[in-house]
Amino acid sequence: MILNEKLSKYLDELLRLDLDDTEELYSYLVENKFPVVGRDTARFLAQIVLIKQPEKILEIGTNVGFSALTMAKVLRKGMIYTIDYREDLQKQALENFKKFNVEDKIKLINGRAEKMLHRIEDKFDIIFIDADKRGYPLYLDYALEHINSGGIILVDNLFWKGSVYSPESFDPPKTAVPTLIEFNNRFSQMKNFKSQLLAIGDGLGFAIKLD
Repeated sequence: MILNEKLSKYLDELLRLDLDDTEELYSYLVENKFPVVGRDTARFLAQIVLIKQPEKILEIGTNVGFSALTMAKVLRKGMIYTIDYREDLQKQALENFKKFNVEDKIKLINGRAEKMLHRIEDKFDIIFIDADKRGYPLYLDYALEHINSGGIILVDNLFWKGSVYSPESFDPPKTAVPTLIEFNNRFSQMKNFKSQLLAIGDGLGFAIKLD
């Protein structure tokens, strides 16, 4: 955990999603150990989409669709494309999208991202990466080629539960740590981008492509 326990609990209470009517779904996902983004990350994603109002968003890693749902609820006219290889999770995602009346804003793409991305030639205003961690370098390669000028790249779990900055605390060690350490160094120093790692959720990469 990035923040101390008391502060984390305080922020978590402040950031409850009741006003967005997704709190019941969020609580269910957390209680049943789905890998859902943190409340602060969900709020941040929604704020970015609300401000930018992008035409096209790409999400790499759907799971049961909470992140896409969060973004779609504040998206006025754009479209979200989201990729995942697990049909069972995408089925649950579609049910969630229908429940909150955002299914017309989201296109589900079934398949492994490393294969499906080769078929997607569009450019995007926002790309959100939240899939298998050892695939992050490949997904970033794609994002760099397919983000519009002024577009935003967001990457979740860059602190990987603390294992990136405190690997000695984990036994056995987390296998994705070397990949993420290298990835974070690269992400922080990308040319033609303003980028940083934010202490939001489990560590959120945030980069804006310069004109």
